[in-house]
Amino acid sequence: MEIAEKVRTIHRQLGRMEPSLILPLVQSDDEQLIVQMWQEGSHGANFAHKKDRNESLRLLIALHDTHKKIAWQRVPGLHTYSQLLKWQMRHMRFKSRRNEFRTFLTKEEIDQILHYSDKSLQLIALEDAPEKEITLLHGDVVHHNFLWCSDGQLRLIDFDLAHLGEADDEYILWLHRVLPAVDYDLGKIFAELPELKRLDKRKLHRLKYPNELLREWLFAIDLPLEQQLVFLDYLVPFTKRALTYWPKLWYDIDRFVKK
Repeated sequence: MEIAEKVRTIHRQLGRMEPSLILPLVQSDDEQLIVQMWQEGSHGANFAHKKDRNESLRLLIALHDTHKKIAWQRVPGLHTYSQLLKWQMRHMRFKSRRNEFRTFLTKEEIDQILHYSDKSLQLIALEDAPEKEITLLHGDVVHHNFLWCSDGQLRLIDFDLAHLGEADDEYILWLHRVLPAVDYDLGKIFAELPELKRLDKRKLHRLKYPNELLREWLFAIDLPLEQQLVFLDYLVPFTKRALTYWPKLWYDIDRFVKK
């Protein structure tokens, strides 16, 4: 009930100020059910496509900039949370279940993931970036929450995990999602998207945290066996590929921070 009311409130606010960012909600008799207008032929964004990367970032920037028109901190049901604490907890959960992953990954691969996770969390804890304006964050910037609609426009759907925070935190999470689609080529993304200059470079160390790997493995390990086997057909090669790119990604991040 709380989540449904939060989503309705967000839609009311955006519907008045920035209706082009969202799909309208459809009236429902069930107060806990959120239904958005059906879009014939719609499909999610594909971060492997340059246009989709450009448009999804543009959409996020427009959402974050609504703090200039909407006092999100006064909206009931919206709260801030510590991304660092969430990632520390995720690291500890992965570490505590490491033996369960041995069926699918080598000891060396699991050690690598934990090493990158631990070292990046140490760097994030030492961050010295000034606080920025608090705004509305979508909270789940996976590709299928950016929907290409029947009118040819990209819109955001599914605000269930929306919360308050600094826009930079969501750009980092968006980059976590996008980088695998471009072979973790940070230089390519920054050259292609000059809008990312608004991101404080001191927060780039957060890209060193293997967020996608930790989250997906913790999700996979609790799936029913039949679903787990299907998901692992994707996750195991995704993990092995990511780990081959991680040393270069760390090098590239350090280089960008020092520029």
